[in-house]
Amino acid sequence: MSSNSEERVRPVDPERFHLALGLYQAALATESPQANASESSPTPVEKVGAATAAPSADIPANRAILAVKKEFPDTGEFQSLSLRLQRFSEVIGDKKLIKWGMVHHSEGGIEVHDAVINALATAPFRKSGVLDKPAFHMLVKAEYAKLEASSP
Repeated sequence: MSSNSEERVRPVDPERFHLALGLYQAALATESPQANASESSPTPVEKVGAATAAPSADIPANRAILAVKKEFPDTGEFQSLSLRLQRFSEVIGDKKLIKWGMVHHSEGGIEVHDAVINALATAPFRKSGVLDKPAFHMLVKAEYAKLEASSP
């Protein structure tokens, strides 16, 4: 295997990506453990030691990624999942997907079509870690057609 293929972000199973996205969103929405802490808070020394040992669970994005890492301990799979999760906010703001009706923003939140999530699970990334948008958009269209064809 060449070093080029080792550097690429591997695709993930769409079902597992759906699970990781759900875990990530649930962890983002939960309250910080510090908000529920009892009177026996860690000392400043313990806080400093914990901060250097691992990402702080007080920060929602860190808490979310740690939840995903706990559920998906395989390093390669976790790396692919985490990079895709980091690009999710970019995807839900994609003007082309909004125009196509694949992403819908409303007062109640954001609705994302399964075709978008499935496509993000398998979309290619450039070596720099940037999502290949033209290839991603083609995958969204293909996923949408596949899902529409399989629905009764």
